[in-house]
Amino acid sequence: MSFELYKNKYEQKGYGVEYPDGHVIRFYERILKYKLNKTSGKLLDFGCGNGTHAKYFKDKGFKVCGADIVPSLQEQWNKNVGDDSKYFNITNETKLEDIIDEKIDVIFANQSLYYLPKDILEQRLSSFYNICNENAIIFASMMSSKNYYYAHSSKSDGWFRSVKLDGRLKESCEIHFINTQKELEETFSLFKPLFVGDYDPINFYDFEGSAHHFIFIGQK
Repeated sequence: MSFELYKNKYEQKGYGVEYPDGHVIRFYERILKYKLNKTSGKLLDFGCGNGTHAKYFKDKGFKVCGADIVPSLQEQWNKNVGDDSKYFNITNETKLEDIIDEKIDVIFANQSLYYLPKDILEQRLSSFYNICNENAIIFASMMSSKNYYYAHSSKSDGWFRSVKLDGRLKESCEIHFINTQKELEETFSLFKPLFVGDYDPINFYDFEGSAHHFIFIGQK
């Protein structure tokens, strides 16, 4: 996804969820709270957008910070999360180790990593590992080839597929799709897999189709 497209979606089209997604609530309630007994600590929301999910985790007892590529999101972050929580404006060249000075207990990367080029994704995953405390948890969602975006895509450079959507969304972007659970685990091989799954919040068969994503939950 180009920076301008992403920036305009937030600044001109009101992009971003107002309430936490269902799979995010289930991640907290079923995994963090019930299975892992982890209800506090420092959490990084990577690709935080307007801060809705960060606020959810903050309200649950986490100390949160967020990182995203749009400078103007600072205002939304301050409004939704609070200016006592840090928002980091980043670029692909930003090293997280240089800006985050506290060790992190939970990495939360929801619907953000599949827009990254292969070398940048590898760099981010390495940074996640480096900034985490031992036994830290990572949550990441990746768009799968079952997603309707894939049906509107064509081969690009071997890593990305070029997606062009008409109709409701009218946008063009590049996405790296995950095809199998094995590929998902290989992508996040720095971390020990704890739970692997998926979610498909909506699927109108005769309209857009499946919104399927894989979920990886791992541990340092």
